Amino acid sequence: MAEASRRRIWLGRGLYVVLCSAIMFLHLLPMETMPRRWGSPDFVLLVTLVWTARRPDHVPAMLIGAVFLLADMLFHRPPGLWTALVLVLTEVLRTRSRSIRVVPFPLEWFGIAAGIVAITLAYRFTLSLVMVPQAPLGLTLTQMMLTIMAYPLVALLSHLLFGVSRPAQGEVDALGHRL
Repeated sequence: MAEASRRRIWLGRGLYVVLCSAIMFLHLLPMETMPRRWGSPDFVLLVTLVWTARRPDHVPAMLIGAVFLLADMLFHRPPGLWTALVLVLTEVLRTRSRSIRVVPFPLEWFGIAAGIVAITLAYRFTLSLVMVPQAPLGLTLTQMMLTIMAYPLVALLSHLLFGVSRPAQGEVDALGHRL
């Protein structure tokens, strides 16, 4: 029983890394030669938030940090800033994961949306403090809104395709700790 649970956790972690790597690879493919007027949703962030809110044992902080630091390097963002903000948000979600499992989905979505807005504004504010060139505000706001609107879709697909769902009330991990 404990071995199957431990195997499921490691499979979940591996699946998370593969999924995020595939999303980053697809994002880097040159599909269009002209820049778009809208920002696409940040699917790596969405997958991370869904998995952290629903199965925090599948995405430890070190793994999230490694994935987002790689994303910072690949997407030419200031290394570590977005990573640190995402880590703060995921740790807040991790501490509240027990209370998230009993609330209806719209309240979960609202909480995640508030977190996305907070880290996006903190990111822009920090970049403006150190006078780093940024994307236009409209592009950032479009990406933020599309990311928030895509959360239910990512949550549904994570549940249907990968079995990432909220743990049951009495469910325990391999060591007997409550999830």
